[in-house]
Amino acid sequence: MYFNPSQLNWVFVVVSLIVVFLTLSSVYLLAYLNYKPWQVRKISHMILHTVLAFFPYFIDNLFDLIITLSITMVLLLVLSLIPQIQFLPKIIEKCTREGDSNMQMVINSTVTSVAVLLVYVLNLDRPYVFTAAFLSVSLGDGLGEMIGRPYGKIKYRIFEERSLEGSIAVFFGTAVSIFVALAVNQMLVVDIWWKIIVIALIGTFVEACNYRFIDNVTLPVSIALMMYLLF
Repeated sequence: MYFNPSQLNWVFVVVSLIVVFLTLSSVYLLAYLNYKPWQVRKISHMILHTVLAFFPYFIDNLFDLIITLSITMVLLLVLSLIPQIQFLPKIIEKCTREGDSNMQMVINSTVTSVAVLLVYVLNLDRPYVFTAAFLSVSLGDGLGEMIGRPYGKIKYRIFEERSLEGSIAVFFGTAVSIFVALAVNQMLVVDIWWKIIVIALIGTFVEACNYRFIDNVTLPVSIALMMYLLF
């Protein structure tokens, strides 16, 4: 991984822009298909973090990433300022958690973006850490609500109400995320299974102790830290 402005990969930039906007547009598609608001929020959240989790494997030059992010921000600003489109405001509105304000959604996204950047920069030579961390947000946190909200019967509360069924889904999704991250990097060996279980249990506990949206930060950061320490 290096920074070289003289070797900009326009193929990566163009493909990344298409992927980013298709991912963001999934919010409109889910709403059009008459999914419930919380399902639109959570499924689009899962799609975004799944795509994000595998980005490090396609980046050879940090300058490519900077250019991609810059163009993305400019396009989002332009599309959001056009009254007939208002791309970003509409996405924020559709993805805001029930009971939260749009400003809380913006703060959540900003803090999460900082966490993404920190985990990425600190693990440039360990892509499996980044993948496990943000795939856990997709599959772990995502399945937790997708299973727990409609099917959770056994309730408990630490800071917010959770269900045992949802927490089991978090554990399962987090374990699968770690397994996939290690498999992609050809790191699967016999003696790692206990590490996967331990990290998944810690992730499940962190998610259960969270309040509101902060699990989008604490869950990937805790998974990244444990992946770094144990692998």
